[in-house]
Amino acid sequence: MSPLELLHFAAGLALAAAAWLIPRHIAGAYRAKPATLLLDASPFVIGAGLLCLATGRPLFAGLVVLALGAGFALADHTMRQTLREPVVFSESVELPQVFSHPHLYLPFAGPGLVLGGAAAAVLLALALLLEELALWAPRPGGALAALLLIAAGFWLLLRDPLLGKAASLLRRLAPQGEPFADAAALGPFAMLLTHALTARAERPARRQALARRPAIRGGRGDAAPIVLVQCESFFDAGRLDPAIGGELLPALEECRAGAALSGRLEVPGWGANTMRTEFAVLTGIPESELGYDRFNPYYALARAPVASQAWRLREAGYRTICLHPFSARFFRRDLAMPALGFDTFLDAKALGGSARPPYCADPDLARQVLRVLDEAGPRCFIFVITMGNHGPWLDKGPPIDPAVTRLFDARAVPQGKALQRYLDGLRRSDEMLAILMSGLEQRRGDAMLGFYGDHLPSLPHAFEHFGFTEPHSDYVIWPGGAAPPLRRDLPAHDLGRIIVDRALGAEWDAAIGGSGAGTTRDRVEGVLAAGR
Repeated sequence: MSPLELLHFAAGLALAAAAWLIPRHIAGAYRAKPATLLLDASPFVIGAGLLCLATGRPLFAGLVVLALGAGFALADHTMRQTLREPVVFSESVELPQVFSHPHLYLPFAGPGLVLGGAAAAVLLALALLLEELALWAPRPGGALAALLLIAAGFWLLLRDPLLGKAASLLRRLAPQGEPFADAAALGPFAMLLTHALTARAERPARRQALARRPAIRGGRGDAAPIVLVQCESFFDAGRLDPAIGGELLPALEECRAGAALSGRLEVPGWGANTMRTEFAVLTGIPESELGYDRFNPYYALARAPVASQAWRLREAGYRTICLHPFSARFFRRDLAMPALGFDTFLDAKALGGSARPPYCADPDLARQVLRVLDEAGPRCFIFVITMGNHGPWLDKGPPIDPAVTRLFDARAVPQGKALQRYLDGLRRSDEMLAILMSGLEQRRGDAMLGFYGDHLPSLPHAFEHFGFTEPHSDYVIWPGGAAPPLRRDLPAHDLGRIIVDRALGAEWDAAIGGSGAGTTRDRVEGVLAAGR
């Protein structure tokens, strides 16, 4: 090559290097062992190498790889800021949802930045593809053949015996299993590969340990209906500021006063990742027993029957029904819910509800719940996943109730308008609770209602303004009967178990005190150890 051609090649190489270094900077990954660096850089080396081979244009190849690296860095930075977590490997299953439901994702990163940056990258790449002189003869056939060989090798790597050997090698990198620490120590891409391959290697044994074990069918003849509501982003806003919560959530206050049990719910996510809390509540399995599948149990783990509260109730003769006024394919609940023991799953096709804001309002969903209860009969378990108060909460939208706008001056609070819009939705969630309490009292005095928030809303700047740093949501189990209400904070994995234990005949003291976590943990650790 001539000096000019060498400079040309070096410029393309520099772009590819920047594509790798920018995400490492976001992750704080400034040093690592050579083997770890090679693993972290491998996606960029392979990507840039294939593009160079196919086109003979290093600037074009470097720019394409840079655009992808910058896009990843933007997503990673946004998640760290809004969800208090970096990108993890199970996020790949949500990538199609960015295109099918962009309104749920793009506002957090800024639609103008995402769409404008993507358009600029595409236009510049096309210009380089047309105008950049090839440094060598393009070999698209060779690049395709190399890509197929790499894909075949990766396919083999994802299967035993290579998978087990690869996972053993990756464990030598000493990942901690904590995304922030592993991204900084290994690099973001080495972390993704390590977590993904290790999770896949451990998954068969973990599924075996957590599998549903059929029990003897039966149950109390007087079994009463159970309604368990997972309310989107619900928590007691009075914790944020007493002036906010006092008059905003009257039904919650009434429910607590007559509850059997209420308190904080320790949830495994902040601002998003509904499926983590959902899986914990439905199965009673702590996230510490899920390994890397804890980031999204629906990603792959819950594709085969998993021991759950719904299976327990089915074995006791209950009908198990899940209601969600949104797409059944979102988070692949269409596959997860049958595996968790639900014999009926009613989504937006059956319940109505929009795929875009405004979603099915919580009070409307409450009336649907009561209708389904009337049709299903008393021996039923209805699990409800609301959508009405799903973020992001934008400045523009329907008018906000004046009772909410009077609570504080939105101009004086960071994310003030978004917080007001969230509180307006929270008020409707409280109305849902009131409708369910009234409806259940009218139908069955012995019905049991559980109501909880899946996570706190992603409003970090507003929360910081109020000095609010708590990570947990709230729950209530109603009614309490003659006994005074108990106040106790619970981990999410205990909530569903307590409700089902009580429904199947346990006294409250026994239900609250009981836990199968130790037994499950021993079974998981034993099966995993045997498989290594």
